[in-house]
Amino acid sequence: MLIEIVTFDLPETMTRDEMLQTAYSVADKWRKVPELVRKSFYYDGDNHTGGAVYQWKDPDAAEQWHDEAWRASIRRTFGSDPRVRRFDMPLIVDNEMGKTEEYPAVM
Repeated sequence: MLIEIVTFDLPETMTRDEMLQTAYSVADKWRKVPELVRKSFYYDGDNHTGGAVYQWKDPDAAEQWHDEAWRASIRRTFGSDPRVRRFDMPLIVDNEMGKTEEYPAVM
């Protein structure tokens, strides 16, 4: 598994509700991506940043979906370039499912 943390600067006037509306506008698209396990949006009003944490089945999927067209859409929507960090995810403690799972290295 791969964890990808995407952060971008928000316009200083953008509210949490406006960010939430934008997140909802793309939610259906991301629900249809079979390689994506989970996407969690986040908002930091104090620092005017936002983004998402993605849990991917493999790094190739992250590369495929986060291409230049996706980067351009972030620039159009928020006026800034996304900053992307990727991490190998060796272990999950999942309280909702009541289990702990180990994953092989992907990077």
